[in-house]
Amino acid sequence: MAKDSANFDVFSKVISTLARDAAAEVDGVSLIDDGRIKKAVTVSFLQNEKVQVDIAVTVAFGSSIPAKVAELQEHVKREIESATKFRVNAVNVSVEGVDIEQ
Repeated sequence: MAKDSANFDVFSKVISTLARDAAAEVDGVSLIDDGRIKKAVTVSFLQNEKVQVDIAVTVAFGSSIPAKVAELQEHVKREIESATKFRVNAVNVSVEGVDIEQ
């Protein structure tokens, strides 16, 4: 059982990194980085090698929030599925604010 737990920890870190990198590639979107609020990316493992990713972001002022969220969801899903054996069940995006300085 300890081996499974260690594997999930490694997979969680890999998927989290892939999600962070994918988010950084979407113009007008920034991950929140305030440890006092919550982690910017969390990964949950589901049955049948599926994962759920929760991402907290800010969106640049003037951007279409629904369009940026959809772009982010698709990009994160594509990156995770192309780099791992896991299928993405959901990418839940929480827009925590609007960034006027971006």
